[in-house]
Formats: sequence, C-alpha cells, structure tokens
Amino acid sequence: MRVLVLMPNWPAPSELWMHRMIGALGPGLAVVATYASPASTWGSRAPALSLLPAPVRPLSRLGVAPLIAGWGGRTLLRILEEWEISAVLCHYLPCALSFRAVWEHNRVPLFVHCHGYDVTWDLRLPRWPHLRRFGSGYVRAVRALSERAMIIANSDHTRRRLEAAGVAPARVVVKYLGVPVPERLAPRTTPPDHLDILYLGRLVDFKGPEQTIQAFDLACRKGLNGVLTIAGDGPLRRACVRAREASRFGERIRLLGVTTAEQGERLRAQADVFTAHNRPGPLTRQEEALGISIIEAMAAGLPVVTGRNGGVVETVVDGATGLLFEPGDVNAHATALLRLAGDLPLRLKLGTAGWLRAKDFFSDECERQRLSEILNATSASIHATSIDAGESVSL
Repeated sequence: MRVLVLMPNWPAPSELWMHRMIGALGPGLAVVATYASPASTWGSRAPALSLLPAPVRPLSRLGVAPLIAGWGGRTLLRILEEWEISAVLCHYLPCALSFRAVWEHNRVPLFVHCHGYDVTWDLRLPRWPHLRRFGSGYVRAVRALSERAMIIANSDHTRRRLEAAGVAPARVVVKYLGVPVPERLAPRTTPPDHLDILYLGRLVDFKGPEQTIQAFDLACRKGLNGVLTIAGDGPLRRACVRAREASRFGERIRLLGVTTAEQGERLRAQADVFTAHNRPGPLTRQEEALGISIIEAMAAGLPVVTGRNGGVVETVVDGATGLLFEPGDVNAHATALLRLAGDLPLRLKLGTAGWLRAKDFFSDECERQRLSEILNATSASIHATSIDAGESVSL
C-alpha cells in the first residue's frame, strides 16, 4: 500500500508525535502533503509536497486556513493519481473537510486522525473567546465525512465526543499516540528534601500553567523546598509572567519559552515530578484529549501530578503512576506536590509504574502495531473496489 500523509502544518515542536507516526509507516509512506512550506523530503525517504504557501498567520488564527487549503484540491487530486496512492492518512478533521471535493471525486480509502481541538464542538479562540472556531455546520459536516472516511481517535475521550456528535461507533477506531520508551530507567540523583518540578507543554488554558504556578507558590508557603520549570509557549505566557511576579517565590520559577525536543529530554532527566493543572478550558472550552507530554514524562519515569480531566484519566492511574486532583482545586494540587516532596520512595514507585505503563500501552511499537492493524484491516472495507485485496501495508 502507498500511503499519503496529509496535514495542515509542518510539524512544530509541539507536534513531534507527527514525526513519530510518519516514521511508523515505514516503507508504506509514499508522500507527505501539507499546505505549509515543507522541506523537500521527509527523513530522506519520502518527498514532502506543499499544496499551497503557508497561510497568513492572522488568517490562521481566525480559522480560515482550512478554507485556503481547499484551493489546493486540484493539486491533491494530481498527487493521488500520479503517485498511485492507495490510502490517505489525514490529520485533523478541519483539514479533511477542506478537501471534501477531492474525496467525492477520488474513492481512495481515507483515514482521518482526530487530536482534540477538532472534536471540541464549541471551541473558542483563546484571544477572542466570544468567537467560535467552527461554524454552525461543522458537526453536520463531520458526520457526513465519517460516512466516507474511517475516523481515528487519539483516545476514548475523543471517541466519546465523536459518538456524542452522531458519528456511528463503527466508523471510529482508537489509536493512542506512542513515544520512545527507554529499556531501563536512569537513577534519580536529586536530594530527597528537594523537588525539581517540570511543566512542559503549550501555555494554554486547559493545561492550567497559571494555576500550576499558583499551586507551586502555595506549596512553597507550606514548606516545599523546590523549583518549578515552565517550558513552552502560548497565549497564556503573559499570565504566567504575572503569576510568577505575584509569587513570593518567583526566583524559584523559570519560564523557558519554546523548548526543543532535545531540551525536553534534558529537562525530564533533571526533574523529579511532572505537573500541570489539566481542566476544561474556561476560554477555549477545550480539554486534554490525551496528553502526549504526560506520556513522555511517564516514559522518563516521572510521577505525574495533574487534574482529573479529559483523556488524562486514560494515561495516569491515580495512586499508581501519579496523583490526580479535581480540576480547579489549587490547594489539592499543592498538597499533592507536598506529598511527593516528602516521600522519595513514593516518587520512585509512581515513576517506575508510569514507565512500565508507557512501555505496555504508549510506546512507539504499540502505536506502530495499532496503526498497521487499522490501515490493513479497515482499508478493505472502505470502498474495496479502489484497492487490491491482496495488498497490505509494509510497516
């Protein structure tokens, strides 16, 4: 099988998972298509083609980028035919919807991968929360698309949102994202009376970076000896700066900004605990659909402290791989940090259990196998006349 991967943006630091998933396709990957500005090849294995120049940034914020991408339909049709594509793996529902005319004229099996924001039916723009990200016909269009495509959900949380919107359960499959999991854990060298706490992710309302700083401040007032590193960028950066300035312990709080994958690895290796304040976003109304940064932390052997919300409950097992608290309860967040600060054996126990859980359910190999199952088993049932029944994906 020759797979075309279609995605709106060339991967940003926060989308490293896309690199991994494309790599999981192996020889089955034929070409990558995007309406951003890609490099000429993907890992020197498959060509990466641009359907259009990158959309103007203000327009992207207003949610019209998918409309712009629709203008590249003829280019996409030509790619499908010239490259003899036998399956399309498209990321994000809005991207797939912008090429509806293509799917009507070409019956190639289509798989659309959902990631969270695209199933937040009442999603709002973070800077203009009075504006809806999607139009009134979006849910109806998604239901119609599901009759043509197989929808891949990144979690049971995402699957439930799709089914609640009227997508037939038979048209949805779940595939968790995978991360590299080391064969063994490196020993932790931090003194038992000191806690190095890491928040790594976008600075967005549903991850609660501002509340994380408030919880750290409260824990320090109650005797916590430690530091907090906030790594990442986003619309709440100024709010985080203000929260640090308001804290009596601001000198213990680092705001690093955009962080590379290599820097992320070093930060996880130095940390003792990974934390966030996951909750329903009061501005965007979005929730954490899975939490790839949480899985990466578990793979590194870090206990996780975060809010009991969205897909987080599918990754973190409360009391076994981390500590969960009710979203919005800053005091409970601080209490959980204090509990781990005073109990090194518990930190090590939770971290080891998290590493084992990541290895069993969220590794690169787990994702590769699941993706292979979905593409091979499902392609034959989606417009079977468009593929050779004896062909399979080489993954």
